[in-house]
Amino acid sequence: MNPPPMGQALSTAWNVYKANLMPVLIATFCATLLGLIPLIGGMLAIPGALLVALKAVRGQTPEPADGFVSFQALVDHLVIGLLQMLGAIACCIGAYVTQGIFLPGSFLILDKGQNWQQAKDVCMEKIAPNWVAWTIFALVTGLVGVSGLILCGIGVYFTLPIATCAWAYAYEETLAKQS
Repeated sequence: MNPPPMGQALSTAWNVYKANLMPVLIATFCATLLGLIPLIGGMLAIPGALLVALKAVRGQTPEPADGFVSFQALVDHLVIGLLQMLGAIACCIGAYVTQGIFLPGSFLILDKGQNWQQAKDVCMEKIAPNWVAWTIFALVTGLVGVSGLILCGIGVYFTLPIATCAWAYAYEETLAKQS
């Protein structure tokens, strides 16, 4: 299973973000606050940002509390986050491969209530066979997400939601429709 076309995903993400600008921005800011926690903060911030994006893509209004969802299945979110970062061992480039394969697992934990092992297994079965397409998707959305750092860092709050909404759209078009 391949991700949706990049242009379609980014266009949809931009439209979703524009339609829900303030709720998405505030809830994403709440999620990124968790990034301040040493060592594990980034892995705690990602599920919140993804839930915010998923709700926005589904036409629901994200709430600030959505940014803190990682505490509901803490171990599962930490382990799937570690799997996403595992590729960083291979000169950082590998992180895009493992993120492309396992980031959809975060949605499975959030949306389908799966544990990290079930999410990993689904990702290995359905995403890993097309790892090149998902790696390109991860690379492009990663560049979009961090491009806001150019604007003194604060711009990331405007670009990160576009990237996470693109991922939410990709999840909706692939794994969410499968089960």
